[in-house]
Amino acid sequence: MLLQLRKYNRSVIVTWIFSYLSVLLVPIVISIILYSATHSLVEKEINRANELLLTQIELSIDSKLKGLEQLSLEVALNKNIVSFTNVEKPLSDDHYFQLFNIAENLRTYQNANDYIEQIYVMYANSDTVISTFNHIDSRGLHAMMRQRQETTYEEWIQLFDGKYVYKYSPMLLWNDGKPTSTVMFARSLIFNNPIQPHPILIFLINVNKLLESLPQYNDSRVLILDKDNHIIASSKDKEKLQDYLPSERLFGKKGLVYVEMNQDKAALSYLTSELTGWKYVSVLPANIFNEKMEYLKDMTRLSIALGLLIGIIVTIIFLQKNYLPIQVLLQNMTQKSGFRFDGKSNEYSFLQNALQHTFVEKDAISDRLKLHNNTIRAHFLTRLLKGQLEKKFPLQESFIAHNVQFHSDRFAVLLFSVDAYGKLQSDEGRDSFGQNMQMLHFILSNVIEELAGKNATVYSTEVNELIACIINLKPTLSEEEEVKELNRMASQTQAFMKEHIHAEMTIAVSGVHSDVYGISQSYHEALEALEYRIVLGSGQLIPYKEKSMESAQSQRNYYYPLSVEQQLIYYVKTGNLPKSQMLLGEIYEANFKVHPVSVALAKCLLFNLASTMLKTLDEVSTISRRNFEAHVKDVECLLNCDTIQEMMMHMNRVLMQICEWIQTEKKNHHAYLINDIREYIEMHFRDVNLNISMIGESFSLTPSYVSKIFKEHTGETLLDLINQTRLTAAKALLSEQKLTVNEIAGRVGYADVSTFLRIFKRFEGMTPGKYQKI
Repeated sequence: MLLQLRKYNRSVIVTWIFSYLSVLLVPIVISIILYSATHSLVEKEINRANELLLTQIELSIDSKLKGLEQLSLEVALNKNIVSFTNVEKPLSDDHYFQLFNIAENLRTYQNANDYIEQIYVMYANSDTVISTFNHIDSRGLHAMMRQRQETTYEEWIQLFDGKYVYKYSPMLLWNDGKPTSTVMFARSLIFNNPIQPHPILIFLINVNKLLESLPQYNDSRVLILDKDNHIIASSKDKEKLQDYLPSERLFGKKGLVYVEMNQDKAALSYLTSELTGWKYVSVLPANIFNEKMEYLKDMTRLSIALGLLIGIIVTIIFLQKNYLPIQVLLQNMTQKSGFRFDGKSNEYSFLQNALQHTFVEKDAISDRLKLHNNTIRAHFLTRLLKGQLEKKFPLQESFIAHNVQFHSDRFAVLLFSVDAYGKLQSDEGRDSFGQNMQMLHFILSNVIEELAGKNATVYSTEVNELIACIINLKPTLSEEEEVKELNRMASQTQAFMKEHIHAEMTIAVSGVHSDVYGISQSYHEALEALEYRIVLGSGQLIPYKEKSMESAQSQRNYYYPLSVEQQLIYYVKTGNLPKSQMLLGEIYEANFKVHPVSVALAKCLLFNLASTMLKTLDEVSTISRRNFEAHVKDVECLLNCDTIQEMMMHMNRVLMQICEWIQTEKKNHHAYLINDIREYIEMHFRDVNLNISMIGESFSLTPSYVSKIFKEHTGETLLDLINQTRLTAAKALLSEQKLTVNEIAGRVGYADVSTFLRIFKRFEGMTPGKYQKI
C-alpha cells in the first residue's frame, strides 16, 4: 500500500490519510481547549481566593481605621484639648499644667489601641505639639517624624496646610537614630471658634501591629498602597517590592496582573478600599497555582501523544482493509473495460470515468436500438395499413416483437393531411420540413392517445407524407358508439392542434372493420374520403360513410355547357369583371352546392376551367399589343390547386388581373387613336376637304364615334382642333407679312375668305388684318 502511495501520489489513500489525520486533530483540539478552559478556571479560583483574603484584610484594617476616626471625635470633645486652642506664646505655668493634663488624656487614648504608636496634637497658635509623654514645637516633630530622611521642614509642613486636613500618609518615626515605618493619620479638629486655626490631631499607626493579625500564605506577600500607589506597609521585602511593583497597571477597584520579580513570575491581586482609597495587594508566586496546571499540561501532552500513536496504527490498519476492495475493483475494471489506471487521477475518478464511459456506450446502443425499432415498427405498421402482409405470416409474433398489442378485433383508421404547420412552420428547406413533420407526428400521437383514453388503443405512423392512426376500439362499444367515438377523437384532435399549435389539417375517418386484415380496407376508405378535400376544402373532418352515400346519390355529370364557357370567354375578353365573377359563382353553386359532384367529376371540372382560362388568354394575347406570358403562368398555377375552393379563389384573382389588364389596354388603345388623329390633322389641315367624315373614313370608324371618342378623352371637338391648327399656321404667315389675307386663307385650308375671317375673329378676338398690324 505504501509503495502504491509513493507510486501514485494522487491515490485515494492520500485523501484517506488526510481525512483520518483530520479526525485525529479533533481530540487534540478538544484537549487544548479543555486545557485552556481549565487553566482559566484555576486562575479564576486562585484570584477568587486572593480576593477573599484581601477582603478580610480590608475589613480588618478598615475597622481599625474607623476606630481611629471614632477616637478622633472623642479627642475633639475633650475640654482640655479644646481649651488649649486659644493659647498663644509665651506659655504660662497654667498652660504647662494644661499640657500635662492633655498628655495624660492622650496616653489614655493610646493605651486603648495597641496599634497606635503615638498621638500628637499640633496647635498652630502656640506652635506647640503635645504627645503622650512631652510637648515640642513643629520643627521638633519634623525631626522625629517625616516621610524620608531628606524631607525638609518646608516640604513636611505642607502636609498640614489647608483649611481642613484629613489624610493618610506613610511616615518614618526616628527613635535613637533608627527609622520605624509608620502610617500617619492627620485630621483637623474643628471647634466652634472659626477665627482661630484648627489644631491637627495626628495618629502614628504601627504597621507591624497592623499587619500581624492578617492571614498569610507561605511565600506570599501583602502590601498596602496609598492613593498614589506608594507602599504604606508590607509584610516583607518592602524595598524590593517597590522596584517591581507595576503601578501603572493597578487601575480600577480590583484586578489580577502578572509581574516578573527576580526572574520569577508572580500573580498580583489587588483590592481598593472605599474608606481610605488604599490598595490591598497580595503578591503570590505563580508556581504555587501553576503546579496543578503543569500536571494538567503533562497529562494533556501524554493523552495527545497516545492518541496520535494509536490513531496512526488504526489508520494504517483501516487503510489496508478499506483499500483492498477498491484494488480488486480496479483490477477487474482494467481487465474488462480496457482502461488502465495510470495514477494521473485517483481511483474514484478512474472508476467514475470508466462507469460513465460504459453508461454512455449502453445509452448509445439503446438509442440506436430504439431508433431502429421505431423505424422497423413504422415500416411494419405501413405494410399493415397497405395490406402487404401475407395471411400466413405469424402476426402475433410480429406484434410482440414490435410491442404492438390489440385488445379487440374492431379497427378503424384516421388519416391526417397537414395543410398548415402553424407554429412549426419553417422556411429552412426540406430538412426542416422533415423535422417539423416528426415533431407534429409526435405531438399528434400523444394528443390522440390521450383523447382515446380507455376506449381505444392508438398506433400511428407516417405514410406518403400523411399521418395514419390505427384505432383499436374497445370491444364493449356498439357500432353507433364506435362511430361517435371516432368522430369525437378526430374533432377534438383537430381543435387542439388548431388552438395550441395553430396547425390546419384535414382528417379522414374510415369505417370500422373486424379482423386485423381489415385495417388495410379502413386505410383505403380513409384515402378515398380524403380525396373529398378537393370538393369540401382544407381543414375539414371527412367521414367515409357520409361521403360514400353522398357520392352514390350525386349526379353523373357536372354543369358547364359550351354556351356558358363561351359567355365566360366573352366577359373576360371585354374586361367585364363583375359579370365574369358572377358567372363563375353560378358554375360553383351549380356543381358544389345544389347538386354536389363526385371527386372524379370535380377534378374534370377543375381541368376544364383551367383550359377555359388558357383559351381566353390565348385569344386576348392575339389582339393585344403586349405580351401576356406572366398571366399564363398564373393560370398554370390553377392546375396545382388541391381544392375547388382554392382554385376558385385563385381563378377570381386571375380574372381580376386579366380584366384590369384589358381595361388598361382599352384606355391605351384610345390614347393611340387620339395621337393618330392629331398627327392626321397636322398632315392634312391645308386640304379644304378636311372634316370629321374624312377622318372617320381614314380610321375605318364612323364620324360620330370618332367625334365622341375625341371629345371624351380631350374635352374639345374635332372641328375646334382643325380650326386651331389652321389658325396657328395662319398667324405664322401673317407675322411674315409677305402674303395677303386671301392668299393665307387658301394656304391654310379655307376655300372662302369670309369663313376664315369669321373663325379667326371668334378664336383670336380680332381680324387677321389687325393682328398683322400688331
